Amino acid sequence: MRSYIIGQPALQSYACLAYFIKPLLRIGCLLLLIVAGLLHTVHAANLPVINSDSSTHMSVEDEYRFGNVIASSIRKHLPLWNDLAALKFMHDLTQPLVSRSQLNNKTTHLFLIRNDNINAFAAPGGVIGINTGLIHQAGSVDELVAVLAHEVAHLSLRHYVQTQAQEKAQAPLYWGAFIASIWLAGNVSGDLGEAGMYATHSVLQRSQLKYNRSHEREADRIGFDLMDQSPFDVAHMQRLLQRLQSPYVTESPMWEWARSHPINSERVADISQRTLIHQKSQTKHGFDLSFALLKIYQAAALSDSSVLSVDQLMHTVDPLVDYYGIVLAYAEALANQTSGKFNLANQQLQDLALKQPNATLVWYSWMQSLLSQKQTQAVFKQLELRQLHRRDDSLSYWIKALALRQEQQPRAAVDVLLTILKDQPQWAIGWRTLAEWSSLDQRLQLNHMAQSEWHLLRGEAELALKQARYASQQQTDIQAGSVSLQKQRALAFLADQAEFN
Repeated sequence: MRSYIIGQPALQSYACLAYFIKPLLRIGCLLLLIVAGLLHTVHAANLPVINSDSSTHMSVEDEYRFGNVIASSIRKHLPLWNDLAALKFMHDLTQPLVSRSQLNNKTTHLFLIRNDNINAFAAPGGVIGINTGLIHQAGSVDELVAVLAHEVAHLSLRHYVQTQAQEKAQAPLYWGAFIASIWLAGNVSGDLGEAGMYATHSVLQRSQLKYNRSHEREADRIGFDLMDQSPFDVAHMQRLLQRLQSPYVTESPMWEWARSHPINSERVADISQRTLIHQKSQTKHGFDLSFALLKIYQAAALSDSSVLSVDQLMHTVDPLVDYYGIVLAYAEALANQTSGKFNLANQQLQDLALKQPNATLVWYSWMQSLLSQKQTQAVFKQLELRQLHRRDDSLSYWIKALALRQEQQPRAAVDVLLTILKDQPQWAIGWRTLAEWSSLDQRLQLNHMAQSEWHLLRGEAELALKQARYASQQQTDIQAGSVSLQKQRALAFLADQAEFN
């Protein structure tokens, strides 16, 4: 499976995303502000029309077009963890909040950023980013949900659009520095690009501090309501805000979320009062065990060490939780995998999966382990049982596609992969895998169309258009889709990039 995972470039930051900064780079901020000023005249004429006499907001349609541009930049420039199991868990966790929100379009772009800092962000068009550091350090799944609820609230209240519209005179600085940071990050160093975004944010924040605090209070309240309407414990939002005021958080370089979401006593008092008033009987939301397993899975997947100990994997797990034994057994199995004890790991994962049939991540790790040992018949048997018990999901389909490919059934494997992509068209790794497989199978039109979609998701619209044109010259493949429609999408995205960049 690892052979189909595409690496990502080094970290770069964008103005409306997150604010990662190293103190020694602040000299670079001055350089970027100078460059931003020089670019002011060049790009001012191409700035997006965020404000007008008739409206203080970008239209909802334009906001989602803008969100697609932002999402493509994230895919191309940020170091993403594109693991399907982790993305599925975060989607399942976020969906109760999104479905209860006032978002005009319930579709979101969800990203896992490979970064140890504790941060999350939201941007126009339903873009939500979560750092792997936040998942690793969250004290509970409800605390993680409190952060996500706050970000979903920002989206539903359209705060980022309002911030851009509030001061039209600041737009040239904002967008000039945005462009300058991208140029410097690509041609000088990623760190200078990060410093530039910090400088831009600082300049804007000084003139909008009160405005931003008002937004933070609104996001707290709406986020609280979203949690309250969902099966999550709202008391964790209160504990999170209280923790944000502690000296540890204030001084820690890891807590980027605390700095990009300034905290004060008024916010803590407001949520504390709401928690007292809105006390409710707690229902089991079923995410606690899955979240603990995800933390183990993430620690193993993202570790730089070739051999992991159980202690390394378990150090963030509370030994007093009811499911501690299950998580420990899972950690032991993954540790045995990394040390080459595959038979033992397979047996441990099998035993655990049979005892915990609803622990999808355990089953998924077991299937991955069997595939690595080329035990495809055992995988097919488990897939049949999973279908019989109506537990089919995107992870089952992905395992099935990989197993079919391993069994030299390429057309059937592509059929299953296309089923996943129909349901999850934003899964860039799936399109890249489809391009690789169709190339090996000499299905040229499908290959060019998959490459076109891959490039489009990364914002490389000209390359996407070129691949669509290549596709039009190949023998028709019914599974490739409409070439003319793909060309239209690429041209429309080119126009959006010209407008919003």
